[in-house]
Amino acid sequence: MPLQFLAIISSVRENRLADNMVALLKKQFEKEMAPSGHVLKFLDPEDYDLPLLKKPLHFYGPDEKSQIPDKLLSLNELVKAADVYIILVPEYNRCAPPALYNTLDHLPPPSFAYKSSGIFGYSMGPSGGAFATSSVRPLLIELGCLPVSHSVQIPIAHTVVNADGSTENSHVLSSLKTLFQQTEWWGELAKAGRAKGIPA
Repeated sequence: MPLQFLAIISSVRENRLADNMVALLKKQFEKEMAPSGHVLKFLDPEDYDLPLLKKPLHFYGPDEKSQIPDKLLSLNELVKAADVYIILVPEYNRCAPPALYNTLDHLPPPSFAYKSSGIFGYSMGPSGGAFATSSVRPLLIELGCLPVSHSVQIPIAHTVVNADGSTENSHVLSSLKTLFQQTEWWGELAKAGRAKGIPA
């Protein structure tokens, strides 16, 4: 069953390490998942440049539809179309970057619900983004896209993943493959379940 994966970038900082992680994810997805018909797209908060959250999409009333920014509508359609979410999350002060929360909180939880998700954590320090990963799990649960048990954690990532997405670290490649397998398994079940109907 072909699935649409959506990788959500969390950082908008200049010279972000996220670009290396995106290259790695693309490279390994093409190798491991594309042959099965799966598709990978990306959500980059930098492309949407949303303001600090004041009014999420689902707070606009029926008579305010014309006031909804086009970029917010297109962002929501991108999220709704996905079957699986992969959250690329670095660690800022033992937490996930504010751009991630600001972006996701602009959208209604039903856009994410009854889907699969996985977390890809990384850091320049020794934690591999473990603290940030732990902070993101409750958010994904609340949105209804339950995170799988496995997560990728890459410590001192700037020395492990090159700009072209290559790495000599076999553990990173094995861990990413496990993340793909778990999100695919749950993603296929969730997609089949949504086709039958979701709880009221």
